[in-house]
Amino acid sequence: MIVKSIQITDNDINIAYQKPSATGLTDVFTIKSKDDPRPELMQAFSRLQAIMKKNFEFLEEFNIPFVVRSFKFKYGVIKDVVDKVSVEGIIQDATSTDELKFKTDWLSVEYADRTFAISVQDLIDECVRFIAGKRAQGNLFTNEE
Repeated sequence: MIVKSIQITDNDINIAYQKPSATGLTDVFTIKSKDDPRPELMQAFSRLQAIMKKNFEFLEEFNIPFVVRSFKFKYGVIKDVVDKVSVEGIIQDATSTDELKFKTDWLSVEYADRTFAISVQDLIDECVRFIAGKRAQGNLFTNEE
């Protein structure tokens, strides 16, 4: 399974993914949910969002609020390794309803920056768990005693 994108807006989660079909072709699916995600999914999304702020230092420097809403993933030569990430989001002042939507070009995943690479992989792993049915109830039947 290859996760193509994840979008989180107002507790709506959309994950697009593809996987090989029984006929040998590739099927593309989108799972949409209003379920509360596991905290691990939100943490992975937030960690990658925080790392993306490095690419928008001027927003932080001038204290301009922005929210990342989606990440799209592009795979390189090795099919399970993300090569590039695209980011979409909004810039919105808390005192106004006006918003500015932004979308980046494909940003290279720097594997020299292990934190970035690990955060990308963590988010993809959490997306796979979500698709497999581990939503808010991931530990519902886990006996920790």
